[in-house]
Amino acid sequence: MYTQNLAIILLMLFYTKTVRQALQELDSTEHGLSATEARERLKLYGPNTITVKGEPLWRKLIEPFANVFVAVLALAAIISLFHNAILDAIIIGVIIAASAAIYYIQRFSTERILRSLQKHTIQNVEVLREGSKMQTEVSTLVPGDIIFLHEGDKIPADARLIEGLSLRVDESQLTGESQPIDKTDEALSGNKEIYEQSNILFQGSFIVSGEARAVVVTTGNATEFGRLASLTDEGDIESPVQRKIDKLIAQIIGVVAAIALVAFALSLAQGSDFTESIRFVLALSVSAVPESLPVAISVILVLGMRRMAAKKALVRTMRSIESIGVITTIATDKTGTLTKNQLTVQGTWLPHETSQRRFVGALANCVNNSGEKMHDPLDTALAAFSAENNVPLPKAHPLHTFPFDQATAMSGNIWHSGKEYTLFIKGAPEHVLHKSSLTESELEQANAQLHKLTGSGYRVLAVAESTLAAPIEKLGDIRKAQLTFLGFIAVADVLRPEAKKAIQTALKAGVSVRMITGDHFETAYHIGKQLGMVSSRSQVFDSRKMHVMSDEELEETIREVRVFSRVIPEHKYRILSILKNHDITAMTGDGVNDVPALANAHVGIAMGSGASIAKDAGDIILINNNFKSIVDAMREGRTIFANVRRMLFYLLSTNAGEVMVALGALLIGLPVPLAPVQILWINLVTDTSMVIPLGLEPGEKTAMTKPPYRPGAPILSKFLISRMVLLALAMAAVTLGFYASFQAQYGHAYASTIAFSALVVMQWANAFCSRSDEESLFKRLRVMNKPFYIGLLVATSLQALAIFGPLGSLLHITPVSIGDLVITGATAFSVPIIISELHKSIGRRFFRQKAV
Repeated sequence: MYTQNLAIILLMLFYTKTVRQALQELDSTEHGLSATEARERLKLYGPNTITVKGEPLWRKLIEPFANVFVAVLALAAIISLFHNAILDAIIIGVIIAASAAIYYIQRFSTERILRSLQKHTIQNVEVLREGSKMQTEVSTLVPGDIIFLHEGDKIPADARLIEGLSLRVDESQLTGESQPIDKTDEALSGNKEIYEQSNILFQGSFIVSGEARAVVVTTGNATEFGRLASLTDEGDIESPVQRKIDKLIAQIIGVVAAIALVAFALSLAQGSDFTESIRFVLALSVSAVPESLPVAISVILVLGMRRMAAKKALVRTMRSIESIGVITTIATDKTGTLTKNQLTVQGTWLPHETSQRRFVGALANCVNNSGEKMHDPLDTALAAFSAENNVPLPKAHPLHTFPFDQATAMSGNIWHSGKEYTLFIKGAPEHVLHKSSLTESELEQANAQLHKLTGSGYRVLAVAESTLAAPIEKLGDIRKAQLTFLGFIAVADVLRPEAKKAIQTALKAGVSVRMITGDHFETAYHIGKQLGMVSSRSQVFDSRKMHVMSDEELEETIREVRVFSRVIPEHKYRILSILKNHDITAMTGDGVNDVPALANAHVGIAMGSGASIAKDAGDIILINNNFKSIVDAMREGRTIFANVRRMLFYLLSTNAGEVMVALGALLIGLPVPLAPVQILWINLVTDTSMVIPLGLEPGEKTAMTKPPYRPGAPILSKFLISRMVLLALAMAAVTLGFYASFQAQYGHAYASTIAFSALVVMQWANAFCSRSDEESLFKRLRVMNKPFYIGLLVATSLQALAIFGPLGSLLHITPVSIGDLVITGATAFSVPIIISELHKSIGRRFFRQKAV
């Protein structure tokens, strides 16, 4: 068995060996391994996966205790022990343990969900086993396997190239070299650096162009990429929402520290015991800061990722969940996203001198067919059309195949027969016509027919042939008037039935949709009109004009453009860069050439059927390639962002109410109504039971009828902050009012119990009010949120145990009249609802924009 170091040494030597020597060294053949041998080697070498050193178990165990809040609670428990308040110390210890248990459960659930989401990203590879090609998971590859790779594929393991066809590889992730590397199967001599090993394909790199057949040399952590990855720890990527929350909590901590000093001084001034004042201030400080919010947000984001995956949108980064909810424009491909990617031939046009048989024969000869499978849906449609006309594809292989070339907008094959070489071409009509030997009248006739076909919404290709004395190296070598034009073939892709409705939903949400396509101007206009994206040709832009326009001119021109025709990848990147000047952009893509635009967009959306490099560059992967999934992801992103605001609003308003109760009592000279352990209890019961359920609130009907949130705007608007302050003041006023009233009649212990109960009930009411920023509570009650009611049941049950059960003595609860509890509870429940409903009503009527 190879050790990792030996495997690396062997890899360094393989570039010096011939293909035959490499196969002998690996005890393999060009027919591949047998199934039995592959299984044995998998046991020997292990799965082809890169394992990165994760967070150690000890760190996971101590993480819920390694924060300032637990330190404060621990200090309060120690002071309680010195003060002989054993029960208070026990309760604080239980609270610390309960918080840790909740953290462990949340972390376990989060990791389990992330593991289930990763199953969607399993990569398959074409491998040769016992002389037959088959698909297998990348993780099952072993040294000695023969693999086949195509344009856009991610290289799954370090491999020695056996044969390459126009092969170029992007190794930037490994070497930092931005330019693609040409690969060869020739053996090299001397000591070569990684970037000089031109016959080795490195794991993690991408096939930019061409095809490859290679033998696997090393797998897993023994690969060069795996060796580098094992040197680093995997870091968590914090979402923008999380960063905003952390910044807000840091500001709150500063404010709470100042309040704590004031409260401590006022407590001592009233004659409270020093240790009791310390315990009170510590409890108040812990309850005032929403320390559970960051963990709760992480849970909500991960659950949102799972829901989005169920809707066929696989989220690769948490931060993209917020971004997708605030995008203002979507730049989308047409093929496969707005259409089904099922091209069919709709018609043909032939010059009078071209026979149908000759045309269809030329069509069959220019199909790029590997003989094993066809990757291009256009070639699939043309092959089907040829078969329908009783002209099957040639069984032999062409002398040379030219994949689609962006520069010439053509593709085709060279066939060799006797002394002649025949080139068959299909491509963009204007490019083919330009290279064809047509008279002016013939060219005019062809352009008229082209305009007629494209005006009907068809994608039109020109077909041509040329007899050559010698084969050419690239399509760019075709000279003007060297092609014989044979005719046009019109194809059309079937529109997805749900695409038009999804586009309208996005437009109602204030998000513009821009279609980017390589189609002819008239075809693009026709499709855009069918989808409801454009109403006039002025909204369609021919991207060929871009090369003579400055960025300023282009920005002014495309402001109202909704469809871009004749787009090449370089255009897409430039279009995106200009749109980003004023918009939060989402960009879709599926090919190698889309990677720069995907990486540059605020949210890169890759197609599930696209190239591996495009999926690696994207933030979100559409498993079903459907535009509707983008809109679904946008709705989910908006819902998650709104729910984060709900959680924050609820926590800050309730915590502010608790702080105002304590400060208010000290300022007006009343004894503090709540004991420190009661403050901690309220914080535990309300925060834990109600926060995450609020984060799981179903989206509002208006979520997709309002403009996007401004990315730079604060999480809570001034209007919501004003409601939060009103509710906190109301909670404090009602609590202190009840305490003062009952203290005068029944004493401190009785009044404290009433105040404790009333404050908890008001926080339940506030949870109901927090279910929507704008919508009336009574209307929102029609929307079912099971987690909310489960959380409420848990909270009320625990509170019942505190008031009527065995927990009462531990929390300094005194038996009180049921009638007093009912009257004060009903009043306490009503006050926050009345204030919130009045505030919402004013917002809906006068300040609607401020409410969002």
